[in-house]
Amino acid sequence: MARIIIALSVMLYSALAFCADTPPRLHVDQLLPLEQCVYKAKLGAAAAWLRIEKHATSCDTIKYIWRGDETEFEIAFIMEYSCEGFQMGKDPIKTGDIIFETCYKQLTQ
Repeated sequence: MARIIIALSVMLYSALAFCADTPPRLHVDQLLPLEQCVYKAKLGAAAAWLRIEKHATSCDTIKYIWRGDETEFEIAFIMEYSCEGFQMGKDPIKTGDIIFETCYKQLTQ
């Protein structure tokens, strides 16, 4: 039940952000804690997909395309959670679920 409520709230937030004319650039540290959990899960799932579909051999082979205005915190955050997802060795959906559930449990404690 909690997952459904969380998913609906994230979808609603995404829909509202999409309707805005020009949404401002958000940095990772500006996201709400729940949004950070979703972002962590997406990073992990994307890295797991790269491991499977692109036959990447290590986390170091992931190529990142930076915009140029990332903070050091953002770079470390993105690399940490993409490497975590890469190293799990599971399918992308399961990887995203595990990362999200772990993050959400830390929020609710």
